[in-house]
Amino acid sequence: MPSQKISFKGKPVYFYEIGSGFPVVFLHGFNESVNIWNKTIENISKKFRCILIDLPGFGNSPLPENLSIKYIAESVKRVVDELYIPKPLIIGHSMGAYVALEYLKNFPKALSGIGFIHSTSYPDSEDKKTNRLKTLEFLENNSVDTFFKIFIQGLVAPHNYKKEILDEIEKIILNTRKQSVIDGIKAMLNRNDNFEVYKNSDLPMLILAGKYDQLIPLEKMTKQASETKNAMIEILNNSGHLGMIEEPEKTEKAIIKFAEWVEFSLKNK
Repeated sequence: MPSQKISFKGKPVYFYEIGSGFPVVFLHGFNESVNIWNKTIENISKKFRCILIDLPGFGNSPLPENLSIKYIAESVKRVVDELYIPKPLIIGHSMGAYVALEYLKNFPKALSGIGFIHSTSYPDSEDKKTNRLKTLEFLENNSVDTFFKIFIQGLVAPHNYKKEILDEIEKIILNTRKQSVIDGIKAMLNRNDNFEVYKNSDLPMLILAGKYDQLIPLEKMTKQASETKNAMIEILNNSGHLGMIEEPEKTEKAIIKFAEWVEFSLKNK
């Protein structure tokens, strides 16, 4: 899968294309890259045109000076425009769904649906904000490798603490630069409260939740599904925060089912 790139505000943004048909854009989460979709993208791309983006600061895309969720959303729009895609479906994992929601806020008519993969439309709670600030303080005094050891443990269900799973996650996450970690946390901490954008949207929404997710609790995800007009919810009973790795077959089936629904809805408007 050869990489392509566009220039956005003087910095390259790398992306990859595979498959043909209805366009689906994949946005990875914090400290990840397009490789987070490795176990799921082959089968999804048999049915859809898949565009996978290394978000600014992560993967092969360099870190800009002033990273924000809005900046990332605008860079995604730049890729989408380059590919002449008027209304993509965006599938976002964790931070990637924050980006998708900001995209919806800024380009409300340029989207066909959003997949929230282990992510939330709610703003950070005060406790979450405090934890992010504590993490920034920790990074000031410790190596990024020390942070990653703690971070990775919180990504999967306890029963999935297996060498092959943790090795796979490490291959993706340990490549993240320390400044990208810091700036990514700040971007999430300072992101807009877009819950009303989500709540008032008529677009189809996928809520994919992990039963053992330590970062986005299942109860929050099911509540989120009840607060929009057009939601499909799927629960992964053996996953934490990384269903794409912990339960890839169920994850890809959920995304395919959702994308088929969105495509059908567009054709029958």
